[in-house]
Amino acid sequence: MWSVAPALAQQPPADAAASPSFEAASIRPNGSGFIDFRFFPTRFVANNLTLGQLIEQAYNIQPRELIGGPDWLRVDRFDVMATSGAEVSQDQMRLMLRSLLADRFQLQIERETRTGTVYRLIARNVHDLKPPAKPDERSRVATMRNDGNGVLSYEYVGYNATMAQLAVTLGGHLRAPVTDDTKITGSYDFRISWAYDEPIGGIPPDPNAPTIVTAIERDLGLKLEPGNGPVPVHVIRRVSRPSPN
Repeated sequence: MWSVAPALAQQPPADAAASPSFEAASIRPNGSGFIDFRFFPTRFVANNLTLGQLIEQAYNIQPRELIGGPDWLRVDRFDVMATSGAEVSQDQMRLMLRSLLADRFQLQIERETRTGTVYRLIARNVHDLKPPAKPDERSRVATMRNDGNGVLSYEYVGYNATMAQLAVTLGGHLRAPVTDDTKITGSYDFRISWAYDEPIGGIPPDPNAPTIVTAIERDLGLKLEPGNGPVPVHVIRRVSRPSPN
């Protein structure tokens, strides 16, 4: 459970007057099709995203960092096409997306620091961190789903990945900040096999696969150490359904 820290660190609302804006933009309801978004040099394109997902892109945050708002914010889906009129950086385009959400959704959002569960990723008896098979390959941690035998399990597969990237992936899984305190440098290939402890979508978890906390120690010799600490979150103060284009 969250508890509010005595002091709150807040940011100005997303509709601050100084924020840059798109030259033109359209937002349309959508309820089908693939989910995708792209930042291009002169435009932002999103297909079938919820407002929650759009906020995550605008503020470059993970789902666990977004708090509050009505149910439709995470259910209703939209297509967005917005153009900048000139080439801009991705950071600049995120600011433009914030302005668009403030204008069309009347979004007001504040950043707070709360006290909650945090984790440290530490090294124990490290094993099975292998030199990358393809050192020039894009560095990433992929998520693989396995449900062909009637039970559900997952794998985190590292390709030329760092421990910092693994910590970010684990933070999304645990819905809590994870800091890399392994002191392990370099990039590696690795594989972690795990399952949730309850059915997902009606499919029971694989009884032979441990939960992530056990799996990471078994498969890599790393450990997730829980504690309490400051957790940055973004709180929805105001939002409404989008205005017409």
